[in-house]
Amino acid sequence: MQQATDRAKEYADRKRSPRSFEEGDRVFLQVLARSTSLSTGKCSKLSPRYCGPWKIVKKLSDVAYQLELPPDCRVHPVFHVCKLRKYISREDNLIQGIVSLQETDRSDHSLDKILYRRQKRLRNRVIQEYLVAWRGLPLTDSTWESAALVRKYFPSLIIEDNDL
Repeated sequence: MQQATDRAKEYADRKRSPRSFEEGDRVFLQVLARSTSLSTGKCSKLSPRYCGPWKIVKKLSDVAYQLELPPDCRVHPVFHVCKLRKYISREDNLIQGIVSLQETDRSDHSLDKILYRRQKRLRNRVIQEYLVAWRGLPLTDSTWESAALVRKYFPSLIIEDNDL
């Protein structure tokens, strides 16, 4: 019997990771779906699972932390460590080298030629897309554009099935 208990504990511990926070750290707090004191939306099913970030005021033990909650909040400020998730600021999440969409705006380029056509299934519809080569850009920068957008922005371009 002890072997079965040890094996079950070993399997359960594989999924667990030790969490510890320091005073001054910022954390998210897990919100119960039916909790009205911290929920933000009308529908509890659609409200976020975590709220915050909140500052840790005091570490009471290895598993209990006191948070700095707003004064009008009707919740006790001490929480178990399993209800907390570490907050990572947006500056830490930024990845260098990613080009923003504004920098790759194709409005200043004109369409050079259409290289290929494909049909893509989207839910219950079939959408036609064209591989577009842009004037002034290498072929490696060609993009897939929907047929509706090509017709909208380049109405003079007549695309026939036998052309591709």
